[in-house]
Parts: sequence; structure tokens; C-alpha cells
Amino acid sequence: MTENMDERPASVKSVEVTVRILDSLTDSFGPVRVTDLARDLGMTKARVSRHLQTLTRLGLVDRAPHGGGYVFGRKLLKFGRAAIYRSNIVELARPFLRVLRDRTGHTAVQTLPARTGAMVVTAVPNEFEPGVVIQPGTLLELPKSPAARLTAFFERQPVDADHVRANLARYGVDFEADARGNGLGGISAPIFDSDGGIAATIGLVLSSALVDPVPGDDLIRHVRDAAARIQAEFAEGATSPLMPPREG
Repeated sequence: MTENMDERPASVKSVEVTVRILDSLTDSFGPVRVTDLARDLGMTKARVSRHLQTLTRLGLVDRAPHGGGYVFGRKLLKFGRAAIYRSNIVELARPFLRVLRDRTGHTAVQTLPARTGAMVVTAVPNEFEPGVVIQPGTLLELPKSPAARLTAFFERQPVDADHVRANLARYGVDFEADARGNGLGGISAPIFDSDGGIAATIGLVLSSALVDPVPGDDLIRHVRDAAARIQAEFAEGATSPLMPPREG
């Protein structure tokens, strides 16, 4: 017999409400107001506010600046980072990133999707490129980061889809010169999970001169090859319905 939710202990119902609140924050691309949470969860504002006060005290949610609602808290982000660094795709990709670094002579990076872009989880630097420093935890943001653009494109978020689609069709990667305004450019390729969602990107961070106007054929080939090898190990044969066919 199915247990009626109203008959469950108060502590269990409290946990369920907490999970539903965190789910709502996950699905939102910005701060969430109490009024909106109450409407979406079918609860009173007073009840939602009590839960948010507890979650704020525990560091699981934070008030957005200027009283603009609620966002993930610092402790929840800490938990998320710990889960990311232990995830299968991060560990699986490490040796391929080292090979990519060795074959190209440039810093190899892996990113995972983040709420507002792509977060660097692994960076394998080349010791002969002292000016290229990118730390795990760095958030790469739209519109110029190729990793962030790929993430947004495959998650159907607002992005210059024609630009991304054209680069993928012609080269199999996306790229950008001076992606962060520091004289460095990037090349990125997507990795998909078994359901066709974007699981990660891998690529290179290097001098803008090497990607302007287009990366060299060898650089593109090495990035594509590394992505294909990781894809085969992680989710063999998986791709996204949004991935355009290669030209030629």
C-alpha cells in the first residue's frame, strides 16, 4: 500500500520540501523569489520562508544581492565541487588531457556544465607556457568562451546557435581568439552522456594568435581525437541530436 505523504513523519516531509526547493533553484537560471517558490511548490509563503531560513542558516542557500531572491549557498557549491572532482568523467579524462597537452604543447582543459557557463575542473598546463594559467573552479562565461557556448548550445540555452553550429559542422569544434580579454584563445569539443546531453567539454587554452582567424588543422585534429577517445570510453556511440553532420 502506498504511504500517504500526510502520514509521514514531520522530519521526512521537511526533507522532501528541502529537496523540492533545491530542485527549483537548480532549474532556475537566476535568483528565485519566495513568492515564485511558494507558487511552484503549492505551499504558503510562510512555510517556504521557514524552510529557506533554515537552509540559509546551514549555508545551503544564500540571499541574492539586493534582496533579489535566493540562490545556491556556499556549502552546497562546496558539495557540488566535491562530487564533480570525484565524478567518473573527470577521472576518465585525465590521461587523455595529458596526451593532448603533450601532443600540442598547449594547456589542456576539461569543463563541466555550470549554471551560467562552463566550469574548469581539470587543467593540464604546459611548463613552457608560463603565461597560460587557468585554475580548476574557474567559470568560463558567455558569450566568448567556446566551452560555455557549447554548453549553452547543447542545453538549448540562449546563444549564437548559428555560429556554434557552423563551427561544429565545419571543424567539429568551437573556438575563439582572446576569449577572456587576456590574449588567450580557446578550442573546445563536446563530450555527451549516454542520453545525448552534454556531459563535458575538453580542449586547449593557448595564444590567441594560434586561433585567429582559425586554429591550425593539427590543433583541431588533436582536440577532436581526444574528444572521440574520451567519448568512446565514457558513453560509446553517444551523440546529441543537435550535433550537426560534418561538412565534406
